[in-house]
Amino acid sequence: MKQAPELTQDLRLGRRALDGRADVVLLGDLSWDPETSVWVLPLRVRADTRESTLPEWTDWYVFIDANYPLGSIDVHPAKTGSIEDTYPHQRLNTPGPATQPWRDGRLCLQTGRASLGFRVEEEEARDAAGRLEWYVHALQDWLAAAARGQLLAPGQPFELPDLPIRDRARVVFSEGPETFARWNELPDSRGWAELVPLPGNPRVFAVRAFYSFEGRWLFSVEWGDLLNRVPRRRCVRIPWMRCKELPLLPVHAAPTTWQDLERAAKAQHWDLRGDLMAFAERLRDGTRHLCLVGFPVAAKVGEPAVRTHWWAARLPSFSHGDVAPRGYARTKQNRQRYDLTNLFAKPLPVDWLRTDDWAPEELRSRGALPEELRRSWVLLLGAGALGAAVAEMLVRGGVSRLVVVDPDIVEGGNLVRHTLDLTEVGVSKARALAERLRSISPDLQVHALAQSLELAPQQPHWLVSRCETVIDCTASNDVLHALARITWEGPRLFFSASFGVGARRVLCFSATGTSFPVEAFWAQCGKWIHEDYKELLRTDLPREGVGCWHPVFPARADDVMLAAAITVKALVRSATLRPITRVETYSREGADDDFQGYAKWTA
Repeated sequence: MKQAPELTQDLRLGRRALDGRADVVLLGDLSWDPETSVWVLPLRVRADTRESTLPEWTDWYVFIDANYPLGSIDVHPAKTGSIEDTYPHQRLNTPGPATQPWRDGRLCLQTGRASLGFRVEEEEARDAAGRLEWYVHALQDWLAAAARGQLLAPGQPFELPDLPIRDRARVVFSEGPETFARWNELPDSRGWAELVPLPGNPRVFAVRAFYSFEGRWLFSVEWGDLLNRVPRRRCVRIPWMRCKELPLLPVHAAPTTWQDLERAAKAQHWDLRGDLMAFAERLRDGTRHLCLVGFPVAAKVGEPAVRTHWWAARLPSFSHGDVAPRGYARTKQNRQRYDLTNLFAKPLPVDWLRTDDWAPEELRSRGALPEELRRSWVLLLGAGALGAAVAEMLVRGGVSRLVVVDPDIVEGGNLVRHTLDLTEVGVSKARALAERLRSISPDLQVHALAQSLELAPQQPHWLVSRCETVIDCTASNDVLHALARITWEGPRLFFSASFGVGARRVLCFSATGTSFPVEAFWAQCGKWIHEDYKELLRTDLPREGVGCWHPVFPARADDVMLAAAITVKALVRSATLRPITRVETYSREGADDDFQGYAKWTA
């Protein structure tokens, strides 16, 4: 509990901006709330709510950060004289604790860009005199839009209602337009879902397959290695129920009790009791099983639905063993009577869990590589510092099918600039990198070959043959010549990247063809490689440690990461252009203490 700070001049200035306004009445002075550690200002505002059930004047509590005008400002409805329903852009508007005069339904008043933290005046006032008044204006606009039913206007992004989450576990699924079309062809409205724990994170469970109520396989989710390799003995089957539309209570509230959920179900002729009792006959083991509730959702308001979304809930324990109505025989009918009474006779809360759609396009909405790369089978030759960093960027960008080839093992000295860690010392670089990449992306299929490409270039591994994009990060002449001896059945994109001493120069060569054009590589890259060699001769090379005669190549981790980022950007360009041959070199400008970027040269 934070001690009350002094009321600042900035906060007084913000409050005075509301004085004298005809559409705002301050219902009290600023007071410090020790429970939430914020300043609280009660006020009454007038808004244009004509031709709606919303009153013209409503009461609110404004929560203001002690660092005003910095920090957050939240607006909550008062328990008396304000709204009691839940609207879009609002947290679930439950009454909250009896000791507080405000409800829990905090409004979302920030514009989209301001919510990202951009401090632009046009988005949200940030000065002491204007910021509090900006929120009051936003509250009045929100009320006017709510009165007109325009909080979710056509064309705006669709918004799910706020769910009360009290369980730390979460369920992830993968749904998109393709699976939505599949669901639309299925007559089933209930069945069983196969759930597996996410390896390394026991709080997350993933839906791996769907079955009909009778146990007939419907379809499996296209996950990658991480989830597909979870053994069947760790799977659990949970019920799923699919309804025609989002189960809502007016105006935009998620059901919080089983009674509420039944009300929402009846509105769309969904027999919730019938479904639950059908599942109960197979779940009478004293365990609180999870269940899924699915419904179609649109990407934007007013547009057709494009995918299925799932909510997850923890079911109450159904009647089992001696748990049944007292004085009644343990018959099926009596057990169902007991279960229905337990579920619906009083407001029993629905224990919702958080759910996330981990479809590739949803997971990578923050940034993804071009589709040409994402849909390609990629061969990565070299899992060293540069190759590992490039691989990680590719996988985070959406590459989901990868083959890693490297014969080396991880050494402790590698870790100063490698993405792997101490637990992988002594392990195959290719296998260790593949394992790390699996932990990054749930849809990644990756194969590790702990071998050199040049060992058998005439008969490449079948995985090598199927790759459509070939990336060389070995800086090995032998590998380039081995690549040149392989002929693929169709055109491939070849890309070779390497860096010079200290990663001060990055060389990127790309080509399109059925074999790697090694002669063109040397013709176009030879002078750059020769310059790097001359610089190498001038450099006092470091050793791995005392007693080691062979030198190691110097390059710091930050320089390697920069080189990897440049490599990926050059690769993206080549994947788009598909050049016959292309060379790009990037030379660092400025010393370590005066870094000025990279200069580019293209041929």
